[in-house]
Amino acid sequence: MFAVEFKHVICCLVWLFALSSFMLGCSNASGSKAPTVVILGAASTKDLLEDIAAAAKASLGDPIEIEISTGPSHALAQQILSGAPADLYVSANRQWAEAIVDADLASDSIDWLANSMVVVAPANSKLSINSLEDLTSADVKRIALAGENVPAGIYAEQALTHYKLWDPLNVAGKIIRGHDVRSALAYVQRGEVDAAIVYATDARLTDDVRVVAKLDPASHTPIIYPLVRMRTSSRESEQVYQFFLGSEARQIAESYGFQTLVTDQGKE
Repeated sequence: MFAVEFKHVICCLVWLFALSSFMLGCSNASGSKAPTVVILGAASTKDLLEDIAAAAKASLGDPIEIEISTGPSHALAQQILSGAPADLYVSANRQWAEAIVDADLASDSIDWLANSMVVVAPANSKLSINSLEDLTSADVKRIALAGENVPAGIYAEQALTHYKLWDPLNVAGKIIRGHDVRSALAYVQRGEVDAAIVYATDARLTDDVRVVAKLDPASHTPIIYPLVRMRTSSRESEQVYQFFLGSEARQIAESYGFQTLVTDQGKE
């Protein structure tokens, strides 16, 4: 009888030890999980954000995870306005950053970067496209722009209107729209269109396209990328935000061809 009871006690102790070890392990796993900073950014900043995020993680002392999601600026802003979690938001125009600010969701918003627009054609194209006016040639059948609500698409349409090319190209049915500016670039890379209007920084990312024309900055609204920090952001997001405004991030941005609009002391 005693042996049976002793065996029962031992089994209970083993079970309790196993349970306590499991709970301690769960606690440690939970406690060791690094804080996560969520960044939503314009499609044209994808590679840039990934490089700056990697530099930030290497520079900051505390372990931190940075999740990046990119896409059309207006779609990302609408997600934030609908309650999607985000710590930082990078828009390719002021309009959508201002919408976040006007909704009282931002604690900080600063003009961070600037960009320009270019016309690109496939690097191996046999067509004679060497200027903006060549887009009206009968040989040019398809010209890709970003979506009509996407900043890059808006800037491109403004520029074509400025050069009095929008109506003839649109009436001729040459304009096709991509989901975002990277989609328009991909169409050219794959040779699915004869030309596209994209950001100068996008054209630098691939040898599959060549720049045939640079658009006058006066032909469209200034291309400004605000950096917005959400009001609900954490201490870690504040650290990442400050890193994005610092000299190392500025050097990375300039290596991609962006113009930086802030210094270590603040806005230029």
